[in-house]
Amino acid sequence: MGLSAAMEIGKNGLTIYRVAQEVTGENIANVNTPGYSRQRVILESAPPTNANGFPLGTGVKISAVERYYDGLLQQQLVNAQTSQGFDTTKSTVLQQVEPYFNEVSNDGIGTAVANYFTAWQDLSLNPSGSSERQVVMTRAQILADNFHTVSTGLTNTISIQNASLVPLTDSINNTLTNIAQLNGQIKYTELVSGNANEIRDQRDQLVRDLSKQVGITFTENSDGTTDIKFADAGGTTALVTGTSAGAFSLTTNDGTGLYNVNLTPPGGAASIVTPASGQLGATIALRDTIIPNYLTQIDTLAKSVIDAVNTEHFAGFSPTGGTGQNFFTPSNTVAGSAAAFSLEAGLNITTIAASRSATLPGDNSKAVTIAKLAGTATVPSGAPTATFSSFYSSFVSKVGLDVLSSKTTVAQDEAFTRQLSTLRESNSGVSLDEELTNLIKYQRSYQASAKLITTATEMMDTVIGMLR
Repeated sequence: MGLSAAMEIGKNGLTIYRVAQEVTGENIANVNTPGYSRQRVILESAPPTNANGFPLGTGVKISAVERYYDGLLQQQLVNAQTSQGFDTTKSTVLQQVEPYFNEVSNDGIGTAVANYFTAWQDLSLNPSGSSERQVVMTRAQILADNFHTVSTGLTNTISIQNASLVPLTDSINNTLTNIAQLNGQIKYTELVSGNANEIRDQRDQLVRDLSKQVGITFTENSDGTTDIKFADAGGTTALVTGTSAGAFSLTTNDGTGLYNVNLTPPGGAASIVTPASGQLGATIALRDTIIPNYLTQIDTLAKSVIDAVNTEHFAGFSPTGGTGQNFFTPSNTVAGSAAAFSLEAGLNITTIAASRSATLPGDNSKAVTIAKLAGTATVPSGAPTATFSSFYSSFVSKVGLDVLSSKTTVAQDEAFTRQLSTLRESNSGVSLDEELTNLIKYQRSYQASAKLITTATEMMDTVIGMLR
């Protein structure tokens, strides 16, 4: 091994430790970059040579610049964020809906129903009283207004969830396209022996972001690309295949007027899908199941009030002997009863039927009967099992429990995701203390390599001087 070989070792050392310092500097610079995975230089001995029959080393070389990455942890984060995306979206909307059923202010449907039948009780004490009759009319209108408010609020919530599918699917499609593009960059960069670690970080961050919006499964391929499939379709429908991306689209359902969600896989044909996880799944569940079920309960109560009161009032008599008058506009179906809840046309304080007999205009027996409906099992119509009050109280309690349960679930999701993020940070995150230590180590190695070259140069000068 001659002096030239020593100088070559020193030169290689300068190159190697300069790269090592650059990687360390990149880690330090990205200490706060979301999704960044710290990198490290893997060093190994360069292939030895033989000198006078003895193997002698030729210095050091870079085997690879690898990132700290845990595929299992990535999968756990994807699954956790899918659950969190669903539960957070559901909880947010339920909290927005809950005030419609808040009876604390004493101006909700429950209070309005109670006040309405109390007005009938007051009328029974003075069947011919104009003020008592006016109170019955006023309380009935307040009840109708409350039904309208809740029905409109829930219907608007359904419409809002439907409309939110447009920006949500657009965002998902944009993410899918970006993942496919990054797949291509990673593949082609590594084909020419380039380093695609940071592109991989960007791609993995997008995969985690995507998992919040829709349920996915992913597979990492040997060429550096990641294939993604739609988890809610049995995990068989592709969203991203290599450098090709699928897309979600919306079409209006002729029967409901709401959007159908369609999925077009890469190179395939569109088909209707039913997302059940992530933000997209929560939006569909809220629009098609959760909120409509709440609305059905309100409609059931409204129809029960209409049917029970109309049955008794229709058979009653007004002070002038009139009969056959409905109090509320009849409803033929449960659906839409709350929205259409209204006083029958032609009803006024003189046509309210408080009497059971045409010959006894001052009789109060019909008013008493209607007032007693408040404590009679009348809900639902046709197969009553509960009173108006108990039915509504049970329903409001369920809404409250749904909201409380959703908040608890979100808190658990956040804690679990935070724990996984902490684990990822401990494995892949940048530690400034460690990087500064590495920086000093590589700096000293660089200086030593420079000193080797300097020493070899001085020795070379000595040899040349001797020759002269």
